[in-house]
Amino acid sequence: MRVFLVVKSFVPSYLKKNFDDWYKNEHLSEAKQSFNAISASRGWEIENEDIHYAYYEFDSQKKANEILKSEILKKMISIYDKKWSNQIDRTRKIITITQEI
Repeated sequence: MRVFLVVKSFVPSYLKKNFDDWYKNEHLSEAKQSFNAISASRGWEIENEDIHYAYYEFDSQKKANEILKSEILKKMISIYDKKWSNQIDRTRKIITITQEI
């Protein structure tokens, strides 16, 4: 089963370029490595270009749930908050892929 931790960020327009550069050049790879994720990907919502999604793949729901409660996530949140001074709201969800064709 494929399982993803999905981080949805609400990025103010004036921060979008800096946020995109930082995520591209630093944060995505750092988070993937820190979480020991199988893969990491990201992108922007089409209908609302101020919403960014990051997807971290795990091989079990148990591993994804462990990340949500982990010290490493607290560390990554701290890095994120320090960089963006709490200017960017975000949510986290665990999504399971139940079917692929």
